[in-house]
Amino acid sequence: MCGIYGFVAPERRDSDTVLAGLRYLEYRGYDSWGVAMADSGGLAVDKDIGSIASARTQLPPARAALGHTRWATHGGVTQANAHPHVDCTGRFALIHNGIVENYAELGSRLRRPHQFRSQTDTEVLVHLLEEATDSEDNLLEALLAAFRQVQGLSAVAVLDARSGQIAAVKNGSPLVVGWGGQACYIASDPVALLDHTREVTFVEDGQAVWLTPDGMSLHSMATGQRLQPQVRHVDWDAERAGLNGYPHFMLKEIHEQPDVLRRIAETKQQEARALADAIRDAGDVILVGCGTAHHAALSARYTLAEIAGRAVVASVASELSPSLPSIGADSLIIAFSQSGETIDVLEAVREARSRGARIAAVTNAEGSALDRFADLTVLLGCGPERCVLATKSYTAKLAIMQMVAWELAGDLARCVEGLRATASQLEVLLDREKIGRRIRETAQLIAGDQHLFILGRGRNYPLALEAALKIKEVTYMHAEGFASGELKHGVIALITSGTPVIALAPDECLRSEILSAAAEVRARGALTIGLSPSAEPELEINLPVDGGEAAPYEIAVVTQLLAYETARLRGCDPDKPRNLAKSVTVK
Repeated sequence: MCGIYGFVAPERRDSDTVLAGLRYLEYRGYDSWGVAMADSGGLAVDKDIGSIASARTQLPPARAALGHTRWATHGGVTQANAHPHVDCTGRFALIHNGIVENYAELGSRLRRPHQFRSQTDTEVLVHLLEEATDSEDNLLEALLAAFRQVQGLSAVAVLDARSGQIAAVKNGSPLVVGWGGQACYIASDPVALLDHTREVTFVEDGQAVWLTPDGMSLHSMATGQRLQPQVRHVDWDAERAGLNGYPHFMLKEIHEQPDVLRRIAETKQQEARALADAIRDAGDVILVGCGTAHHAALSARYTLAEIAGRAVVASVASELSPSLPSIGADSLIIAFSQSGETIDVLEAVREARSRGARIAAVTNAEGSALDRFADLTVLLGCGPERCVLATKSYTAKLAIMQMVAWELAGDLARCVEGLRATASQLEVLLDREKIGRRIRETAQLIAGDQHLFILGRGRNYPLALEAALKIKEVTYMHAEGFASGELKHGVIALITSGTPVIALAPDECLRSEILSAAAEVRARGALTIGLSPSAEPELEINLPVDGGEAAPYEIAVVTQLLAYETARLRGCDPDKPRNLAKSVTVK
């Protein structure tokens, strides 16, 4: 979940190079940051707690450097616990993404001869490395010797001040290297490399990389043997990764959704056909994901049933185990993950593969662990999504699965035209000051509340869950989504005077039932807020959305904007919600 960045270059570069790379990775953790620079045999380190957005250092320029942005797991958010960690001799600076599961055991052995300065699990690694160099002159071999003693999923990078080299090794956590002419780079995500190169190699589990002034090489962790790297071109560009005049990435990425849908309609037809063919050939189909990706999977379950008549199962990835006995060679697992590195998703698909299942991935991250593992991948093509909250990647998943459903139903062309029309409708919605004003006014009404409930039915039920997640993630309000049919089965006990209740009522066939539920909670004092094509007596406030095929996308956009505006009124940073990181790579 933490962010790793580094370079080895023929010329000296200042610390701003590292800080700029880390800013691309801040979505991976923003508890603290740190930079280490090495040149002429010396090591200089600066680190601090808080956001890296305005961070500055006085470190001297160097030909080799490492940087880190942290999401705290072991040890509180303090300057001492920030990475990099330095060994007792001042030669090595080490950064880490992951968890050292046996750190207590290792630490008890190391603590007597070594001086520990933090409460992190990571610091044992740098002291293990220090000991390994007593028997290994080669930096890479020393790191491998140290890393082989570690239990858990991790990526580790170390900067050697004496040689000006960087060595890194990976088991579970993501790592990518960039080929930039005479310079070479390392990062947790290719987005951090876009300012320098688009030619990258995704490091596999059990592999290590060695960056030296003479170039970069890839090695086996088990043997140290040199391997032939696979170089891939990343199509993302740095401009798409920037704010481009928006105050927050969340708002920018909400506004990018029409273009995302249009691009999917134009470029993803072949991939949708391939996934539809895989579903046709499968017996059982299970959709898995976590958080927003799970909500997209739930929506896909409704979409496949309603459009194509294909029954599938949707499961939280971490709760797939009850289904494992029935998974076999006739099963297809469709895994949803924006990052392609979500640990629960990866564990689920690995277990399913071990039982003979075929794996399909729906992800935004080309070259990610999920992409490389899957038998079939549909890439969302959203470009970088730097807000911790998923917005455009969520609607992209909805669009992909809508295309798959219509391909199964034999009319993909109808869906393509529908997505183009939906993209245009979203552009109009996002450009309408009237609804923008209504959303801001609604946010002002609910910003002081601590509880909020969202009701949906049928295909709108997963949308209610996702809307609630967006609101709780970014505003820290307690928000819950419910199936409206469950209202009288306990949920209504939570309603008190003034409780905000959002009713999703875009569909004519389901509207009467949703409005009936809204009337019941309003009778008990709730503030009823509707998302409906027309104003209704049961709804005190209505944020108009059209019915039809565009409704799920309009509901997603309106509730994302409501979450954004409410967060700002509550003094929350929309891009950096507390305690969250975008890529969950540890359990």
